[in-house]
Amino acid sequence: MTANFSTLVEEFRQKKGLTMQEICGDVISHSSYSRFVNKNQALSADKLLYIIDQMDLSFREVGMFDQIIHLTNADKVRMAKTIDSGDSRAMAQLADDFTKKSQREYDTYGMMSIRLKLKMGDKVAQQQTEKLRKYLFQVDHWDYKEMYLFTLIINQMPTSLIQMVVKHTYSRAAAPLYLERNLNLTILLDEAHFEFLKRGEFGLAQETLEQLTGLVINKTFQTVVAFHAISQTLHQSVMKTEPEINNKILRLYRNLLDVQSDYLAIRIKTRYEELKNIYDLPEIAWM
Repeated sequence: MTANFSTLVEEFRQKKGLTMQEICGDVISHSSYSRFVNKNQALSADKLLYIIDQMDLSFREVGMFDQIIHLTNADKVRMAKTIDSGDSRAMAQLADDFTKKSQREYDTYGMMSIRLKLKMGDKVAQQQTEKLRKYLFQVDHWDYKEMYLFTLIINQMPTSLIQMVVKHTYSRAAAPLYLERNLNLTILLDEAHFEFLKRGEFGLAQETLEQLTGLVINKTFQTVVAFHAISQTLHQSVMKTEPEINNKILRLYRNLLDVQSDYLAIRIKTRYEELKNIYDLPEIAWM
């Protein structure tokens, strides 16, 4: 998000006489909010919408935020669709666009640019992978950022290392009082579960899915619930534990489109197609 946006949030908070606790609740840590306001550290769209709701803004006031939030979500959809297209030239162009929008190497747009570069293959992906490896394995104590960055190259990590990272991070971060950590841990567990499924490590996949299920503790986070639903249905499709699972996947895909969660719809579609090629799963008529 831009500095103007974080400044706008803080101006409204002070104007309405709200404390930090009143707008952050149990959803956003005070340290994260302070970094957002003072250091321009990005907040997810879910958290921004929560803050806006807590401030009880007028229709006119909310309109001041709408364009920025819509832009972030639209860019995520652009990224997902571009990756799904497999067009390396388009990925390179969009990666350059996101790099220009980023203010730090590992802010929201910076990490979206990295994801695109990793999907381009060849020398660009190799250089980006080595850069991430070097950074991650020189950091002694991983925080939210490192959890997410690891997921970008998780498909290139040995199973034993993924297992170790998940175990260590889960034991440190999975606590009901730390919702922000849980949101980032959800992403890590979701990616690890999918990677275990692809590798036929079904015991590890089941264990990770159970950990992921235990983290869905705050239903107000639509993205967290959607991640869990996607992981669960993909798991069932491979393990064939539920009749008519393909119809359930298709319903979930169409429901996500109906609520304009195109990014998540593309996520379940591309992941199923990848698993289909590994396990010879049935075709799904997506549209």
